[in-house]
Amino acid sequence: MNHPYQVTLFRAEHLQRLRNVRIHSPSIIQIISGSKRLFWKDNAMDVSHSQVLLCEASASLSFENLPQKGRFLSRVFSFHCLPTQSMLEASRNRSQEDDLPLLEATNALQDILNALFSFEQHHMSNATQTFWVMGLYQQLAEYGALHQLFSDSETRFSQKLSRYLSHSPSEEHALETVAQHFAMSRATLIRRLKQDGTQFREVLAEVRLNHALFLIQNGSYNVALLAQSCGYQSEGRFSQRFKGKFGLTPRDYIKTVAV
Repeated sequence: MNHPYQVTLFRAEHLQRLRNVRIHSPSIIQIISGSKRLFWKDNAMDVSHSQVLLCEASASLSFENLPQKGRFLSRVFSFHCLPTQSMLEASRNRSQEDDLPLLEATNALQDILNALFSFEQHHMSNATQTFWVMGLYQQLAEYGALHQLFSDSETRFSQKLSRYLSHSPSEEHALETVAQHFAMSRATLIRRLKQDGTQFREVLAEVRLNHALFLIQNGSYNVALLAQSCGYQSEGRFSQRFKGKFGLTPRDYIKTVAV
């Protein structure tokens, strides 16, 4: 079942540098402990628990996770349902014309994020979960920040594709088979992705490498098994692609996570 939102935890025991981390769905990053140094355009910004980071879909982030007096810990809330047009219009009307992707983590905002994190999603209907997410969207609209998450009024096809591929990143995913799932021809799928400025193999590689980060965060430290779990036959090829994407090898990334 596809939920209207998903929460993923990311941690670091040591300084953790990553580049080119693709955000596939509109997301909010909430820092719980430590801080995140974000390299945004020509600036470096430190984000702590007093702020949240707003990431629109297809954003590519480069950052350093900085443990302070213990581990770095953050929550990433990814959203799979759209706000109403009236919410987006209200948000734009209240905008402060500031393009920085940061928002003060008010008590009200932290309360609703903590509530979304605490829910046992498999015990709740999608309609109930969506109700809570819409409450968060309304709050962000009142802060004039919602439209920073949703600059597009509809979900891009590349986002739908990445969400589909992420359910089974280790599978082969032949282009023809995937096109059939979306009830379109191979040529149409290629054209739709070209309209989004990407290609099928790029989306698949992004999904697989992001999945590797998730697996490492959840205790998978065997690089050979990681490669297989992410659809790579060669451990060397997987490590090469991982380093080319994120700027460090899987083993180097594991060292930042393992105690």
